[in-house]
Amino acid sequence: MMDALIRCIECNEIFNMTQGDTSPRYTWHEGEIKEEESDDRDAFLQKHKGHTIEKLTSLTPPISDKPYTEPVKTSFFEATNGTKRFLIKRWRDTIEQPFTYEIIDGRLDFNHGKIGVQTHAIRKQLRAEYDPSISEEQINYFINAIHKEAEKIDPATLMVSAEGETPLISYYHLGDATLERILIRCQDTFNHDELELLRNFMREHNEYDGVMTVLVHKEFAIKPVRESEFPQTSHLEQRISLHNR
Repeated sequence: MMDALIRCIECNEIFNMTQGDTSPRYTWHEGEIKEEESDDRDAFLQKHKGHTIEKLTSLTPPISDKPYTEPVKTSFFEATNGTKRFLIKRWRDTIEQPFTYEIIDGRLDFNHGKIGVQTHAIRKQLRAEYDPSISEEQINYFINAIHKEAEKIDPATLMVSAEGETPLISYYHLGDATLERILIRCQDTFNHDELELLRNFMREHNEYDGVMTVLVHKEFAIKPVRESEFPQTSHLEQRISLHNR
């Protein structure tokens, strides 16, 4: 995620050192591309010359409700200097700008959210593979059985099989016991051969982001926290003094 995240202790300001810090920037001006010299790292070091700088290690990935591919967004993550944890806000207003980092009060608080069944995708895939072998009424019964079993599942007990388009969306594959219970619910509506079709269907599409995997939309909030409540880590702080750069 980061190359080298550093913090000025005196000013409590954050900078993320990357290979692109000294790269020029390009802007569109009067029909032409203009190149502008830029050195964000040197600007930070000059501003904090003589101050004590410490390295931070990220503890969580950046969390946002925007897609991974969205370049302009606000995200939050936690980091530590080995002794203390920090909640950091990261954002930029345009794609041309570098990210800005700011330490804010609080900590990340997650809610696993509810499990979602891929109803439309299951119906579409069943029709593509078995139509007209399985009737619409049977498909509805099968999907209803999946929903009833999914309602019983605690998201915290599932294993992630794939990530969604944002850090808050994940796909989880269903366990073998859950798949068997779904089949048991279908015994009165499907014959033996049809049940075997369903069994193969579920196994084939229960990996990665297959239609039988379930979706969990997690939620997060910034929770206020007192200093005494924030967990501390046991490693020593990593500090660097910047002298006369």
